Amino acid sequence: MSRLSPSTLLTILFDLFLLWVVYQFALGGWQNAALLLSRFGFLPWLVLVVILWLLYYRSDWRVDLPIFLAGLALGYWGEWWGTTREVWTYWNGATPPVYLPPLWGIGVLTAYRFHGLLLLLFKRDPPAWVRWSMIALFFLLPLLTFAHSWPLLAAVDWRGRLDVHFFAGLVLAVSMVLYHFELRQTFLLYLCGTLLGGFYETMGTSWGEWTYITGEVPPWWIAPLWGYAVVAMVRLAEVARKQLVKLK
Repeated sequence: MSRLSPSTLLTILFDLFLLWVVYQFALGGWQNAALLLSRFGFLPWLVLVVILWLLYYRSDWRVDLPIFLAGLALGYWGEWWGTTREVWTYWNGATPPVYLPPLWGIGVLTAYRFHGLLLLLFKRDPPAWVRWSMIALFFLLPLLTFAHSWPLLAAVDWRGRLDVHFFAGLVLAVSMVLYHFELRQTFLLYLCGTLLGGFYETMGTSWGEWTYITGEVPPWWIAPLWGYAVVAMVRLAEVARKQLVKLK
């Protein structure tokens, strides 16, 4: 019987850790999970199965750990800024709820896996019209969604909200999104993040778990921002991993 390599063993241990994160922070333990899954029927079961499959598809702790940590760290920073400035508020008034940063790590990992599957399906370089469509969606979709919500956004008093943390996060996100920009890979990652964010935001705001300052359920502009956030988090993880390799 062959022995497990250290890398395989660490991957198994990290996979178990991710399972614990989903159990503890996404489901809230067995009793809450049973209540949640029984209350909302088939959909939560389907979502849970898809998330677990994506988490464990081609898992590798050397790739997954930096992405999880980037999602956890930047997710906490974004949630802390948004809740303390009351851009959005949670049902329990937490700033932010303790379960959210780990779930950002899970969310980024699932989007990263989904984008990997799409890369396998779209191996060839797309024709010119597809590339231009990708560019348009990548840059114009957020502008269109912000334009849709502009009357509500313009009515908000943003003084004290657009502070140094906001602009520091903006600079970091833009620099990471543009870091080694490759259209097909970046767009698919952005697309997966946008779809994931749109789903989570629709579910969360519809159930009343959190509300936005504009009162939208959910705001159209939040889904593309999820896409950009996922790209930035994955790029930050890649930068950190490359730097660690150089230090060896």
